[in-house]
Order: sequence, then structure tokens, then C-alpha cells
Amino acid sequence: MELQEIKTLVENFEDKIIHNFETHFSYLVLEDFYDGGYEDQIEDSFYYEEYFSRYSNDIINLLLETEDNMTSEFMEIKIRLIKLKRIIDTRLSKIKTNNNNPSRTKTRNTQFIFNSNINKENIINLIYTLLLNNKLINEDEDTFKSHFETNWDSKIRWLGTEIQLTHLITLLIENNILDNETQNFKYKVISSHFINKKENPYKEKQLSSVLADKRVMIPNDDITFKIIQEISTHL
Repeated sequence: MELQEIKTLVENFEDKIIHNFETHFSYLVLEDFYDGGYEDQIEDSFYYEEYFSRYSNDIINLLLETEDNMTSEFMEIKIRLIKLKRIIDTRLSKIKTNNNNPSRTKTRNTQFIFNSNINKENIINLIYTLLLNNKLINEDEDTFKSHFETNWDSKIRWLGTEIQLTHLITLLIENNILDNETQNFKYKVISSHFINKKENPYKEKQLSSVLADKRVMIPNDDITFKIIQEISTHL
């Protein structure tokens, strides 16, 4: 990568993390507020991981890429990059510091709401078995089941594709397994409970766009259809 290209990237990182951090960070908080977060107390540390994950890996990669170049210009770049990494790590350390504090309130629009006419416990057991057997998750049973209460602390690592996850939740709603109310905030539910296979968070707008653009391309033998068919036989 050329020096000027690297400088442009560093300037962008500095804008997002130092010079105009408050503005860019507030856009993220504002988006969550309008997606239903208005019922929650705003705590900056709750959003740190999602915000800084957008830049952290790129900063590390640039540091590694420029490691062997010891010219004065590149040394200046590396000093600026390591400063950015220090700022990010200091902010993220606040998440660990607050681990013993009560977790952020889980509001109704972040929870799985089941149809009141089904046996919730049996269906959750079945969903867990099907997802595990089809290698779509790799969570232990207790961790998985905690997501159907109000006390989950970590997110489920989804091993399938983004469209499969969004499609599966949509099918659970359309087949009256999840209550129809969930349709109004299903992307919020997904982003609250799942991370992707690279352990990055899901974005609600991206989930919406993926479903709108790719649902018609999902093959009839996709595993999501088979899972719903199996669940339906136990209703």
C-alpha cells in the first residue's frame, strides 16, 4: 500500500476516534435510540465494542503491514496508529471494568416472544438440537437457552450465512412459532442475540437489506426450510 493511501486511512481513523469521535459515536447511539433504545438508560460503554470494532482490526493490520519500514514518514504513521490503538483499548477496558455491574436492561423489543399457544420449552430444545446438528451454532445448551429468558450476557456465534439467519427468524414468525409482534423488531432481536462467524456484530439495516435483496434467491432445499419443516411437525 502506498504511503499516501495509508495517510488517508490514518486521517480517517483519527477523525472517527479522536477529532470528531463524539459526533460519529452519537450517530450510532442515535440509531439505537430510534430502533427502540429510547426505553433504556444510555451508557456509552454499551456501544464501545460495536463502534470500535469497525476500526480496530484495520489499525492492527496497518501496523503489521508497515512494521519493516523504518523511514521517518512511516515511523510517524506508526506512532499515530499505536496512539489510536491505545485509545481504543482504553475505552474497551471500561467494558471489562463494568462486568460486575448490572447489565443493560433487556427490553421487550430485544427478546424472542413465542406464540402463546405452543410449548415454549419443547420448541427451544428442538431449535437448539437442529441448529447444533446442522452446524449453524456451537454454543452449549445453557448459554443458548439463556437467550430465551431475560438474562443473557453474551451473543450466539452464528456459523451460517447472514441471509440464512435473517430468513430463519422470518420463517419462525411467518409460521407462528414466534409471535407476530416480533416482525416489528426482528432485526433488533437478531443483532441483540447473534454475532457472525468472525465474531462481528450484525447491523440492523444490513440485515434488512440482505433479506430484501436475497430472499428470492434462497433455494428451496436450503437448511432453513428444512428446520422449519421439522419444527412444524412438533407443533
